[in-house]
Amino acid sequence: MDKISTATEEAVITSSASALPRPFDDGGASSGGLSRPTSAHQVAGYIRQLIFENKLKVGDRIRQDEIAAELRVSRVPVREAVIALDREGWVMIEPHRGAFVVGLDENSTRDHYELMGRIYGFGARRAAERGTPEQITELGRLHRRLQEATGADEFSQLNMEFLHRLFVLAASRRITATVRLMTVSIVPGNYFAEVPDAIRLQKRGLRAVMRALKANDGETAELEFVKMLQQESEKVVALLSARGVIGESAD
Repeated sequence: MDKISTATEEAVITSSASALPRPFDDGGASSGGLSRPTSAHQVAGYIRQLIFENKLKVGDRIRQDEIAAELRVSRVPVREAVIALDREGWVMIEPHRGAFVVGLDENSTRDHYELMGRIYGFGARRAAERGTPEQITELGRLHRRLQEATGADEFSQLNMEFLHRLFVLAASRRITATVRLMTVSIVPGNYFAEVPDAIRLQKRGLRAVMRALKANDGETAELEFVKMLQQESEKVVALLSARGVIGESAD
């Protein structure tokens, strides 16, 4: 099995669309600045949060100087964050005018979650093919703890750990690198606290995935991940629509 560094694995899992960390450490938001070394990634998370909470609305201009001052950072990470958000579809950069919030659209949101399901599903397929019976049994013990969890914080942590171990069983740097590059936070904060019914859907989906892993049925494990994320995408679309974050689908 390839040895994947713990740091790399944790970076992959904590960026998961179904287990999103907060963009700041404890106290970072309330202090008005970033509590860790600044990065475009953190600033982008902050801007997403503003859009999610409707503090920045569709059509609003991203005032980069104000954000830099509020977070007590230079304009460099803010500019880099805006460029990243433009690529993700949250904002649109207009030459000589600045960057404006465009929000998301239903098609893009659904596609995001299906793509994540396919990436995770491929990892599950490889885990079923490459994991030893002992490793699958150990994953099953963690899965039982996950199924027993009730609170959003506890469940989110166990979900991260489950995905972490799953990708270790896949034994592929390429898979973990792809997840890290393609996974983007749509719902800021604790996904399972914000998205109605997400815990139930995730538990049900992972039960099916775990059954497939125990049967060494990689194809079914892959399909169940796609199905689970498709179902969750509908909950996310409803949530973002209610918050006014989602606009018309792109032509």
